[in-house]
Amino acid sequence: MTVVVEPKPEFQSLSAEAVAEALDDPDPANPVAIEVARLIAVYTENFSRHVERLGYIPPHILHVKARWPIEAVAMRLTTEAIRESVAKKAKS
Repeated sequence: MTVVVEPKPEFQSLSAEAVAEALDDPDPANPVAIEVARLIAVYTENFSRHVERLGYIPPHILHVKARWPIEAVAMRLTTEAIRESVAKKAKS
């Protein structure tokens, strides 16, 4: 079952630049980085469950419209990781 997730309200107004700066911060307790990691974890789990149900990766699944910049950053990072994983499996 797909889990509906959205950024916590306190992160919805952040610009993409502010999110990128937070991700460059070496502090592991950075709240923005923690929120991005939470979003990525849920997006990845949703993706995995969807692929398990279908048995393949539909091309449209990696094209999602973000509502907030933090969501766009998290979706982009998730998509990049998935594409890299698929490319590595294809080479094997």
